[in-house]
Amino acid sequence: MIESGDFDINAWSHLVDLVVEPPQPKDPIEALKAAQSGRTPPTLRVPLVFTGIYGGPIHLTIEVLDREPDTVAPGWEDVADVSLVIPEGKAYFNQPTGADTREVGFMSAAEAGSYRARLHAVGRDLDYDIVVEESKERHLVQFWKAPPATTIVLSNAPSAGKSLPPFVAMRQSNL
Repeated sequence: MIESGDFDINAWSHLVDLVVEPPQPKDPIEALKAAQSGRTPPTLRVPLVFTGIYGGPIHLTIEVLDREPDTVAPGWEDVADVSLVIPEGKAYFNQPTGADTREVGFMSAAEAGSYRARLHAVGRDLDYDIVVEESKERHLVQFWKAPPATTIVLSNAPSAGKSLPPFVAMRQSNL
């Protein structure tokens, strides 16, 4: 299961990806045969965190919930709910270049499936579109099992952050 966590991670080109790599066959010969025949499931790579900064560190909190939150957590400027289909495999967040990675668990076949993710952001306007060495930007991603549903923007307060709803809608259409 994806595990709750709290860490700093570097964004690049306004993004931090959620990645789920499918499990590989334990036998290296079988792994090679699977790769050659195209039987290896694809890696899921979703640009799930959209930052205000172009590049540099952000603070990211991950929460796994039993159900949809009753209310939006206070103090967040941007909040949106999106649907994901998360496959079996090792889950991690990473900088799109792969240079900075934070593992967040392993999704078993029983846990894989349809989820909602509530994306929260604050401070996206503070250093908008620049590379920083230190960021004041914070993000929270909450996950819970749920059937697929349309993207919902619950809050979109910052001026530079007005690009969040189109980005979320574009990302949602690619899943």
